[in-house]
Order: sequence, then structure tokens, then C-alpha cells
Amino acid sequence: MSYTMDFGSVWPLREALLRGAGMTALLTLAATGIGLALGLLLALLRGGNSGPLRYLAMAYIEIFRTTPALVQLFWIYYSLPIFTGIQLSSFTSVGIGLGMHSAAYFAEIFRAGIESVERGQTHAARSLGMSRHQALRRIVLPQALQRMVPPLINEFVNLSKLTTLASTLAVYELMHEANNIIIDVQRPLEVYTVLAAIFFIILFPITLGSKWLEQRWVRRRY
Repeated sequence: MSYTMDFGSVWPLREALLRGAGMTALLTLAATGIGLALGLLLALLRGGNSGPLRYLAMAYIEIFRTTPALVQLFWIYYSLPIFTGIQLSSFTSVGIGLGMHSAAYFAEIFRAGIESVERGQTHAARSLGMSRHQALRRIVLPQALQRMVPPLINEFVNLSKLTTLASTLAVYELMHEANNIIIDVQRPLEVYTVLAAIFFIILFPITLGSKWLEQRWVRRRY
């Protein structure tokens, strides 16, 4: 049995895919912002001196890393209103849910980057009269950031792909629009091929940029 690919039926519906790409970009940016801010806070709490806060941060990280992202999204959208009476929109639920999910991974990236900087530099900064926060901001983070960029971008790429889960909550991102197109044209193979190509076109240059930055910083270091 032979199958003839026909992308001609998909092309007239390209505007729907463009709308979906825009929604995917918004979700990714919103979730990334939440993930970075919360992840940095978790990393600082985990490396802090307060025992209860350290264990709380560790518990958060392990819970969100070891439970499926889809389950977390469902819990926020369906269970949160039951316990709190707060009903979030599907877009907001996905943005917050993916942000909280990615925060666990961003936190580990921040922690590893901070711990990769020699402790002697922190001690030297403290001996010059800097506070712990000043040493972290002026000495440790600028050096750690260079080492964190590749894994941070990798997590950003993974987060972009996780936005396809939003289709389960009727958010009109790329996957949801693609499924609607499949219903119209009955060409799932062509539609999913185009969907994969769109993600590749958007994300591949980002991964290349990450590798270029990493190689450039390595050359500067040596």
C-alpha cells in the first residue's frame, strides 16, 4: 500500500498554524519568566543557611521533577478551584503550571552553576567587606552565568516543546491548531510533519546559538 504526501491541503490553513505559533511563543515566554524567577529563589533557598527553607525547597524540586507535567497542569486547572475557589483560565493555568514545573529544573541548573564557582572567590569577596548577597551578585553569578547558559537554553527548548500539553486544556497553541486542521483536511501525517518542521525551524537556531556562546566562552577562558 502506497501513500502520497499532499501538503497542498495544509497550505491554505497556514494562518491557523501561525496563530498557534504565536500562542506557543507567549506560553513559552510566560512559563520561562516564572520558571527562572522561582528557580533562582529555590536555588538560593536550597543553598541557604535556614534548615526549614532548605528542606522546603528540596521537597518542591523533587516533587515537581518526579511527577508528570500533564498531571500538574490538570491539578492546577481542575483541583485548585475545588480547594481554593479560584478558577484560572486555561492559558493562565498552563503558563503557571509549566513555569512551576520548569522552576524545579532551573533551580538545579542555578545551583550547579553557583556551586561550580570556587568557594575561595566567595571567601575573598567576604574578606574585602562584601556581604554574602553582594559576593553572590558581583562575583559568583557573573561567572556562573556563563556555565549555566547552555543548560538554561536546553531547558528553554524543552519547555517550548512541553507547551503542546496545553492542547489538553483547549489552549489554541500549535498542537491544538494542528489537531483542528487534521479534522478539516484528514491529513494527519502532513500536518504533524509541518508541525515538527515549525518547531525545528524555531528551536534549532536557538540551540546553535547556545553552542556558539559556549564555544566562545571556552576560547576566552583559555
